[in-house]
Amino acid sequence: MARLYPLAGLLAAFMLALSACTRPAPVAAASADDCHLAAISSNGWHANFYLPADAFPGDGPMRAAFPDARWFAIGWGDEGAYVDGVNPLNSIAAIAWPTRSVVHVAALGRDPREAYLSEYRDVALSGEALATIVDALETELVLDEAGAPGFVAEGLDPRGSAFFAGRSSYHAFQTCNVWTAARLREAGLDTGWTGGHLLPSSLLNRLGRTAPSSCPPSGEETR
Repeated sequence: MARLYPLAGLLAAFMLALSACTRPAPVAAASADDCHLAAISSNGWHANFYLPADAFPGDGPMRAAFPDARWFAIGWGDEGAYVDGVNPLNSIAAIAWPTRSVVHVAALGRDPREAYLSEYRDVALSGEALATIVDALETELVLDEAGAPGFVAEGLDPRGSAFFAGRSSYHAFQTCNVWTAARLREAGLDTGWTGGHLLPSSLLNRLGRTAPSSCPPSGEETR
Protein backbone atom coordinates (compact mmCIF):
# COMPACT_ATOMS: atom_id res chain seq x y z
CA MET A 1 0.00 0.00 0.00
CA ALA A 2 2.83 2.42 0.86
CA ARG A 3 4.14 2.14 -2.70
CA LEU A 4 0.91 3.69 -3.94
CA TYR A 5 1.48 7.01 -2.17
CA PRO A 6 4.05 8.43 -4.64
CA LEU A 7 1.77 7.36 -7.49
CA ALA A 8 -1.17 9.07 -5.80
CA GLY A 9 0.90 12.23 -5.41
CA LEU A 10 1.87 12.22 -9.08
CA LEU A 11 -1.75 11.66 -10.07
CA ALA A 12 -2.85 14.55 -7.87
CA ALA A 13 -0.22 16.80 -9.45
CA PHE A 14 -1.39 15.80 -12.92
CA MET A 15 -5.02 16.51 -12.05
CA LEU A 16 -4.10 19.88 -10.58
CA ALA A 17 -2.15 20.83 -13.71
CA LEU A 18 -5.05 19.69 -15.87
CA SER A 19 -7.58 21.73 -13.87
CA ALA A 20 -5.35 24.80 -14.07
CA CYS A 21 -5.52 24.57 -17.87
CA THR A 22 -9.28 24.05 -17.91
CA ARG A 23 -11.51 27.09 -17.81
CA PRO A 24 -14.71 26.70 -15.76
CA ALA A 25 -18.05 27.31 -17.43
CA PRO A 26 -18.94 31.02 -17.63
CA VAL A 27 -20.97 32.31 -14.68
CA ALA A 28 -23.02 35.51 -14.72
CA ALA A 29 -21.53 38.51 -12.95
CA ALA A 30 -23.43 40.41 -10.28
CA SER A 31 -25.68 43.24 -11.44
CA ALA A 32 -27.82 45.82 -9.68
CA ASP A 33 -30.83 43.55 -10.10
CA ASP A 34 -29.00 40.34 -9.22
CA CYS A 35 -26.47 40.82 -6.45
CA HIS A 36 -25.72 38.96 -3.23
CA LEU A 37 -22.98 39.87 -0.77
CA ALA A 38 -20.85 37.19 0.84
CA ALA A 39 -17.31 37.17 2.19
CA ILE A 40 -14.13 35.13 2.39
CA SER A 41 -12.30 35.28 5.70
CA SER A 42 -8.80 34.53 6.95
CA ASN A 43 -7.49 33.65 10.39
CA GLY A 44 -3.94 33.87 9.07
CA TRP A 45 -3.78 30.20 8.12
CA HIS A 46 -7.19 29.11 6.88
CA ALA A 47 -9.86 30.68 4.64
CA ASN A 48 -13.61 30.37 5.27
CA PHE A 49 -16.76 31.18 3.34
CA TYR A 50 -19.22 33.56 5.03
CA LEU A 51 -22.60 32.87 3.43
CA PRO A 52 -26.23 33.68 4.30
CA ALA A 53 -28.15 30.58 5.36
CA ASP A 54 -31.08 31.40 3.10
CA ALA A 55 -28.80 30.85 0.10
CA PHE A 56 -28.88 27.12 0.94
CA PRO A 57 -31.87 24.92 0.02
CA GLY A 58 -34.28 24.53 2.89
CA ASP A 59 -34.28 20.77 2.40
CA GLY A 60 -30.50 20.52 1.90
CA PRO A 61 -28.01 19.00 4.36
CA MET A 62 -26.66 22.29 5.72
CA ARG A 63 -30.05 23.67 6.68
CA ALA A 64 -31.16 20.26 7.94
CA ALA A 65 -28.16 20.14 10.28
CA PHE A 66 -28.65 23.73 11.49
CA PRO A 67 -32.25 24.78 10.77
CA ASP A 68 -32.10 27.96 12.89
CA ALA A 69 -28.93 29.38 11.35
CA ARG A 70 -29.06 32.79 9.69
CA TRP A 71 -25.43 32.67 8.53
CA PHE A 72 -22.83 29.98 7.91
CA ALA A 73 -19.05 30.15 8.25
CA ILE A 74 -17.73 27.19 6.27
CA GLY A 75 -14.22 25.86 5.79
CA TRP A 76 -12.59 22.74 4.35
CA GLY A 77 -9.38 20.97 5.29
CA ASP A 78 -7.43 17.93 6.43
CA GLU A 79 -9.35 15.93 9.03
CA GLY A 80 -6.44 15.32 11.39
CA ALA A 81 -5.08 18.85 11.52
CA TYR A 82 -8.45 20.61 11.41
CA VAL A 83 -10.15 18.53 14.10
CA ASP A 84 -7.22 17.83 16.45
CA GLY A 85 -5.03 20.85 15.74
CA VAL A 86 -1.78 20.92 13.82
CA ASN A 87 1.03 18.71 15.11
CA PRO A 88 4.16 17.25 13.47
CA LEU A 89 2.51 13.88 12.79
CA ASN A 90 -0.62 15.07 11.02
CA SER A 91 1.31 17.84 9.24
CA ILE A 92 3.64 15.30 7.65
CA ALA A 93 0.77 12.95 6.84
CA ALA A 94 -1.26 15.68 5.14
CA ILE A 95 1.63 16.56 2.83
CA ALA A 96 3.11 13.09 2.28
CA TRP A 97 -0.03 11.44 0.90
CA PRO A 98 -3.75 12.11 0.36
CA THR A 99 -5.73 12.21 3.60
CA ARG A 100 -9.38 12.44 4.53
CA SER A 101 -11.02 15.85 4.59
CA VAL A 102 -13.69 17.53 6.67
CA VAL A 103 -16.03 20.45 6.19
CA HIS A 104 -16.29 22.73 9.22
CA VAL A 105 -19.68 24.40 9.50
CA ALA A 106 -20.42 27.09 12.09
CA ALA A 107 -24.05 28.15 12.32
CA LEU A 108 -24.61 31.70 13.51
CA GLY A 109 -27.53 33.95 14.32
CA ARG A 110 -25.72 37.02 12.98
CA ASP A 111 -23.28 37.94 10.25
CA PRO A 112 -19.88 36.27 10.83
CA ARG A 113 -18.22 39.58 9.95
CA GLU A 114 -19.70 40.87 13.21
CA ALA A 115 -19.36 37.63 15.18
CA TYR A 116 -15.67 36.91 14.44
CA LEU A 117 -12.56 39.06 14.70
CA SER A 118 -11.13 37.83 11.40
CA GLU A 119 -9.84 39.54 8.31
CA TYR A 120 -12.22 39.19 5.39
CA ARG A 121 -12.99 40.36 1.87
CA ASP A 122 -16.53 41.10 0.73
CA VAL A 123 -17.49 39.69 -2.66
CA ALA A 124 -20.53 40.57 -4.75
CA LEU A 125 -22.02 37.54 -6.46
CA SER A 126 -24.83 36.95 -8.89
CA GLY A 127 -27.49 34.45 -7.90
CA GLU A 128 -25.90 31.96 -10.27
CA ALA A 129 -22.45 32.42 -8.74
CA LEU A 130 -23.77 32.10 -5.20
CA ALA A 131 -25.71 28.96 -6.15
CA THR A 132 -22.54 27.50 -7.68
CA ILE A 133 -20.66 27.93 -4.40
CA VAL A 134 -23.55 26.59 -2.33
CA ASP A 135 -23.90 23.54 -4.56
CA ALA A 136 -20.15 22.85 -4.36
CA LEU A 137 -20.18 23.05 -0.57
CA GLU A 138 -23.18 20.76 -0.18
CA THR A 139 -21.86 18.32 -2.79
CA GLU A 140 -18.63 18.06 -0.80
CA LEU A 141 -20.49 16.62 2.19
CA VAL A 142 -20.60 12.86 2.65
CA LEU A 143 -24.23 12.02 3.42
CA ASP A 144 -25.67 9.08 5.31
CA GLU A 145 -28.63 6.98 4.18
CA ALA A 146 -31.05 9.57 5.57
CA GLY A 147 -29.35 12.38 3.62
CA ALA A 148 -27.71 13.94 6.70
CA PRO A 149 -24.04 15.02 6.64
CA GLY A 150 -21.66 12.53 8.20
CA PHE A 151 -20.77 13.85 11.65
CA VAL A 152 -17.06 13.63 12.56
CA ALA A 153 -16.64 15.83 15.65
CA GLU A 154 -17.93 18.87 17.46
CA GLY A 155 -16.83 22.09 15.78
CA LEU A 156 -14.64 24.96 16.93
CA ASP A 157 -17.45 27.40 17.75
CA PRO A 158 -19.39 26.44 20.91
CA ARG A 159 -22.39 28.48 19.71
CA GLY A 160 -23.14 25.72 17.21
CA SER A 161 -20.71 24.05 14.83
CA ALA A 162 -19.59 20.66 13.60
CA PHE A 163 -17.03 18.87 11.48
CA PHE A 164 -18.62 16.80 8.71
CA ALA A 165 -16.92 14.23 6.49
CA GLY A 166 -15.75 15.60 3.13
CA ARG A 167 -15.61 13.76 -0.19
CA SER A 168 -12.35 15.26 -1.49
CA SER A 169 -8.87 14.24 -0.42
CA TYR A 170 -6.46 16.69 1.16
CA HIS A 171 -2.93 16.54 -0.24
CA ALA A 172 0.07 18.69 -1.08
CA PHE A 173 -1.56 19.92 -4.27
CA GLN A 174 -5.00 20.50 -2.75
CA THR A 175 -4.66 22.32 0.53
CA CYS A 176 -7.49 24.12 2.29
CA ASN A 177 -6.93 27.47 0.62
CA VAL A 178 -6.31 25.96 -2.81
CA TRP A 179 -9.61 24.10 -2.49
CA THR A 180 -11.43 27.29 -1.48
CA ALA A 181 -9.89 29.24 -4.35
CA ALA A 182 -11.02 26.54 -6.79
CA ARG A 183 -14.62 26.85 -5.59
CA LEU A 184 -14.47 30.62 -6.08
CA ARG A 185 -13.01 30.19 -9.56
CA GLU A 186 -15.88 27.88 -10.46
CA ALA A 187 -18.23 30.69 -9.41
CA GLY A 188 -16.64 33.06 -11.91
CA LEU A 189 -14.27 34.99 -9.65
CA ASP A 190 -10.75 35.82 -10.78
CA THR A 191 -8.54 33.95 -8.32
CA GLY A 192 -5.55 33.60 -10.61
CA TRP A 193 -3.73 30.26 -10.34
CA THR A 194 -5.59 28.45 -7.57
CA GLY A 195 -2.56 26.32 -6.70
CA GLY A 196 -0.62 29.40 -5.67
CA HIS A 197 -2.81 30.19 -2.67
CA LEU A 198 -0.98 28.27 0.02
CA LEU A 199 -1.97 30.89 2.58
CA PRO A 200 -5.28 32.77 2.72
CA SER A 201 -3.55 36.13 2.55
CA SER A 202 -2.72 35.65 -1.14
CA LEU A 203 -6.30 34.67 -1.90
CA LEU A 204 -7.76 37.66 -0.06
CA ASN A 205 -5.27 39.99 -1.72
CA ARG A 206 -6.24 38.65 -5.13
CA LEU A 207 -9.94 39.05 -4.39
CA GLY A 208 -9.26 42.58 -3.18
CA ARG A 209 -7.82 43.42 -6.59
CA THR A 210 -10.18 41.52 -8.85
CA ALA A 211 -13.52 40.82 -7.15
CA PRO A 212 -16.31 43.38 -6.72
CA SER A 213 -16.87 44.12 -3.04
CA SER A 214 -20.24 45.84 -3.40
CA CYS A 215 -23.28 45.67 -5.62
CA PRO A 216 -23.10 47.86 -8.73
CA PRO A 217 -25.39 50.84 -9.28
CA SER A 218 -28.55 50.32 -11.27
CA GLY A 219 -27.91 49.54 -14.92
CA GLU A 220 -24.31 48.34 -14.39
CA GLU A 221 -22.61 44.96 -14.07
CA THR A 222 -19.51 44.17 -12.05
CA ARG A 223 -16.36 43.52 -14.04
